[in-house]
Amino acid sequence: MEVDFGLNMQRTESPHANYLPDELLLQVLDCLPLTEESQGTLWNFVLVSRQWYSVGISRLYASPFLVGIRYTHFVRTLCPSVIPRIKRSELAGLVKHLDLSRIVHQGAKSITARLLGRTKNNLELFVAPQASFAINCWAALSKCARLKVLDLGLVSEAISYQSLNQTLRQLGSLEELYMPRCSTEFGLGPEFLTVRLHWPPKLQHLSMSGSVNGKFLWELLRQPETFPTSLHSMALLHCPGLDQPGIKPLLSNLADRLTVVELRDLPAVKQGRFNNVMGWLPHLTTLTIALDYIDDDFGRRPPDFAPNTHWHLARPLTALTLVTCGNHEADPRRAFTLVDLWDLIDTRFLGRLRRLGVAASTGWERVDEGALWETVRVGLEALDQENWEARRWHYEFLRGVPEGMGYEEWRGTLAGWRERPRAAVLKN
Repeated sequence: MEVDFGLNMQRTESPHANYLPDELLLQVLDCLPLTEESQGTLWNFVLVSRQWYSVGISRLYASPFLVGIRYTHFVRTLCPSVIPRIKRSELAGLVKHLDLSRIVHQGAKSITARLLGRTKNNLELFVAPQASFAINCWAALSKCARLKVLDLGLVSEAISYQSLNQTLRQLGSLEELYMPRCSTEFGLGPEFLTVRLHWPPKLQHLSMSGSVNGKFLWELLRQPETFPTSLHSMALLHCPGLDQPGIKPLLSNLADRLTVVELRDLPAVKQGRFNNVMGWLPHLTTLTIALDYIDDDFGRRPPDFAPNTHWHLARPLTALTLVTCGNHEADPRRAFTLVDLWDLIDTRFLGRLRRLGVAASTGWERVDEGALWETVRVGLEALDQENWEARRWHYEFLRGVPEGMGYEEWRGTLAGWRERPRAAVLKN
């Protein structure tokens, strides 16, 4: 008896599915992390079929990781030519994040301006390159109407303050601004006195670096009303000419709105000058500060402050990060130590603290300091348990907790895990 094996195989073979719903493909894309390594996976994804291409191409170009040959291919794709009659790439409209922080020698100022011009319609984040950002980029940058984050921190060429000011007037959606560390040209003559600062109306975070002194600082102090009401976060770093007499009035002018502040890499600031920063800013909840600028009197805790009777007067600080800046002039006998930090927590002067980070450069995790660091970490957990049991601060309006549930049971829940206190040594 003869059997037609070919026909038999045709009957038993199940055809391979050549189509998957878009919803399923989108769920697959959601599982991919937004990392540099996933860029290759996304590239392979869009090569499968036209359907997969149409689903995944927007993810591939939304936030590209640009370095080396990838940057070259990216430029060739988005800017095939400067000749007007050559059709522009439609992929430029998919770019939302343009991070050129790793482009040093490959870039050119004209290419940066062209990239901004191509991606202006939907661009939300722009990180300027170190060497290829100049005056010819301002016009293209001012047309990025949807820009939310502008980072000029790496720009090495001196920028014109007037150009920056005119550009900021056009960026009505900007929420975060990082100014360059390089020097800034403010102009000369009496016409500068008529300049009025124009900050974006939705600005929430302002990071100031470089030459924040002289005329610019004077204008900041003279026109505090120009800062938008939405501004609640400020960072002052890498400002060699800025000292405590200039910083204190600047922060005090914004004391009613600032809740997040970062103070580091300020070589003109001496030890102990920022001890009362929480007094200057009564609504401060998140603070990053260098140990070089504080001493054992940090916080200015009243001597009669007791946890049982004064806990309700605790500072609103919930997150504290301590770093070092290498100031060799600091007096080690007055240095702020783990013992001082423990005292602020134990007396409940920092009774709302939930997040604590210290730089590895502090040396607080060394063998001789390790026991003290562990004591501080355990003390932070004890503080959180006390606040939970008394329903204080962020636990005051806690709802949905079953009657009789203990603190350890609460810590085992998803909500408890999210709200848990954290103390970490920051390696980088």
